[in-house]
Amino acid sequence: MFLAIFCVLLSTTPTTATTVLLLKDGGTLEGELLNPDEINRKLYRVKTAEGFEICLNSQLVEKVQGREREALIEYNRDAPLTSNTIENHLLWAKWCNEHQLPAQAKVHWQQILELDPDHADARRALGYNKTAAGWESQQEKLEHRGYIFERGQWKTSYEIEVAKMLENRKQESDNWQRTIRELYRRLPQTENELLAIRNPAAVIPIRDVLVEENNPYVRTILLRTLVQIPDNYAIQLVAGWPIRPDEPLEDIRKMCIEELQRRISTQPEIRGIMIGVYRDALRSKTVDPIIINLAAKVLADIGGHEAIPELIDVLVVQRKETIQNQPQNYGFGGSKSGFSQAGKPITVPIVEPNPIVRSALIKLTGCDFEFNQAMWRDWYRRTLRSPTLNLRTS
Repeated sequence: MFLAIFCVLLSTTPTTATTVLLLKDGGTLEGELLNPDEINRKLYRVKTAEGFEICLNSQLVEKVQGREREALIEYNRDAPLTSNTIENHLLWAKWCNEHQLPAQAKVHWQQILELDPDHADARRALGYNKTAAGWESQQEKLEHRGYIFERGQWKTSYEIEVAKMLENRKQESDNWQRTIRELYRRLPQTENELLAIRNPAAVIPIRDVLVEENNPYVRTILLRTLVQIPDNYAIQLVAGWPIRPDEPLEDIRKMCIEELQRRISTQPEIRGIMIGVYRDALRSKTVDPIIINLAAKVLADIGGHEAIPELIDVLVVQRKETIQNQPQNYGFGGSKSGFSQAGKPITVPIVEPNPIVRSALIKLTGCDFEFNQAMWRDWYRRTLRSPTLNLRTS
């Protein structure tokens, strides 16, 4: 032990113990910890009540505990000796508040109410409010308003019901995570089991597997499963899959559209969800040009005339490009000598017509105003107003 502990006499002035080191051999060491913030500690430096500094190897210490604060020590020593009067409890309550001892202060405020139930300061300190019917605690106020104390918080019955519903839903989702992963691992034997799933709680677990999957067969089964689930988010996932740049197979893109069209034939309301996915993609300020083209093709194939305004907006795309100006040459007196100065970079607008979007508009409308957005918009406004003009939907 003498190799791990060594002492230095600092002074003979006693110091108040503020820390207790519990040693692995069952002993204890009390004192003021002199290096409390040390990182990668190898030694504990402790100043004892007798004024000695002890350096203790950290490997010998099991646990570090803080001692009671001096204010609490003083309170425990003197408060029990005080007579039971309103004046004394009031003094101690205020003293405890000043020394950050709220639990002890509460005891004295409660003692004051025992002696004087109508003591205004004590009532307010304990959270009571004066009402026409008398003093009302915060707890009574909340209970009268229908709040219920649960898990350390006051909540309405509606909030409790929603929390339980969300908890149940999370539990259900966790269960589906395990189920989907198990069925996924056992494909193709479990293909029919997957395709039979209709519970909306399975949508997120299926999505999580789908976005990680490289096998085309598995992607096909998962997408066909999603399209059968009666859930709007499931429909959005399947509708969005054909415009994903990371889907390499055209057959899977077509399969998604065909499956959605099949559902629309019996549930027409799904069409609005499907078209909404492509309109949102075209509206995005940061959308990838590849996604624009994929969305335009899908809309042309399904007769998505609802998205004509968004297609017109992306018919011509403007972007800014910074280019370096050519250097300027300067000569003197007609001679060939001189100097050149590099030109400053300039930003120029670049206009990029999109022929794929134009083709989609032609197929949807039967018209062709080339890349003139103003003429397309004027035609669209006239079409909406005129009873004799109709948008083509095929």
